[in-house]
Amino acid sequence: MKRLGMHSVRGSILASIFVLIFSSTPSHAGVHDCGILQNHGDIGPWDYYDPSSSASTGADPMGRIKRVENVHFKPGMRNLNTREYDIERLTSEIVYTLAVFPNHPEALMAITRLEKMAGGKLSQRAADLYKPKISSYCFFDRALRFRPDQPGVHFSYAIYLHQQGKYAEALDHYKLAEQGFEENPFFQYNLGLLYSDMKNWPKAVEYAERAYSGGAIFPGLRQRLEKAGHKLDLSGGKTANNPQTENADTGMQASGTESR
Repeated sequence: MKRLGMHSVRGSILASIFVLIFSSTPSHAGVHDCGILQNHGDIGPWDYYDPSSSASTGADPMGRIKRVENVHFKPGMRNLNTREYDIERLTSEIVYTLAVFPNHPEALMAITRLEKMAGGKLSQRAADLYKPKISSYCFFDRALRFRPDQPGVHFSYAIYLHQQGKYAEALDHYKLAEQGFEENPFFQYNLGLLYSDMKNWPKAVEYAERAYSGGAIFPGLRQRLEKAGHKLDLSGGKTANNPQTENADTGMQASGTESR
């Protein structure tokens, strides 16, 4: 998976950046199903966006995030490589990552993709207060309970809701996230996709122009708008190969709705 947009501002907002059957914000009755935000021992939960999570210390020279990712969220796990790891192994490693960092953006999106890959339901274990049910629903519930005001969490959840066709709910969470991603072409691209799915063409054009002028490289939104008869004015925009857009580290993906 191409990593697109966020590590540079871990700790405030990372500068650059998928079936729920309940409400747009997971129910906090989720404590019963989705567990308390406490782990055995002293291993988290920690805030992925807190600078201390990536800081090198004498006791932890690579930082907490790298220490966890180097074992439990390796590239093959991050990319859901089933030739390298079976679904059960991938599930256990991503679940561990999210237990330690409930708001880890790439791990949140990975669990939703893995759930879809597994036919909508992942293998379960006996749930208790320390062991949540293994579902995208529960991990978003936990992320939103852990950091309810964090734009990155709302961005992840908006993409998830968008992919499920819950457009109004997705828009609510994009709006909650926007304060942290106002200049982020990747965010603007995804929001433009949502507005196009909602047939709000003026807004779709507005966010498409902002995204492509800022360096977004995906062609899907532009092609969709042109097919619907809407031209984009990109005069003065950045080039399509803007390295900020290609190489920034959000762990997020385009919402995956271009083909709909």
